[in-house]
Amino acid sequence: MLKRVFVDDSALCKLFDDNFPIEQAAARNLIGNVENFTLVTSALSLATFFEEVTTRFSRSLQPVTAKQAVNDLTELTVVQLDSDLVVAATETQTSLDLSISEAITVEAALTTGCNFIVTEVFEQKEDIKGLQIERLKNMIIPEESAND
Repeated sequence: MLKRVFVDDSALCKLFDDNFPIEQAAARNLIGNVENFTLVTSALSLATFFEEVTTRFSRSLQPVTAKQAVNDLTELTVVQLDSDLVVAATETQTSLDLSISEAITVEAALTTGCNFIVTEVFEQKEDIKGLQIERLKNMIIPEESAND
């Protein structure tokens, strides 16, 4: 059975972040690993990704490049925001002391049956509501990091 993995905007941004080569390699490996995982993201993560890579990177992407990246990322399973998801996220946000975007990530992952959330946020958390939290740098295969 394939594992369902939610990839948030912080992990998606690492695809283009040359300042963090290990995380960049891990992100590219994850996105390219469609045989072992069903990858899921959210419409909010895609929008935040676009804003981040076009306005906040030290070497921002040109909008045309970022638009193409978003278009390519829509090949993942994309969770749409709806009122039920937002209401559930507000409860998660208040009960777990998360930001609302983090809570939306958690709820989007739960509603799509994900086992993991790959993120560069959720500092010092290993599990949220039964979802395993993975950081990109922990996902790189040791042999790959030795070649960097």
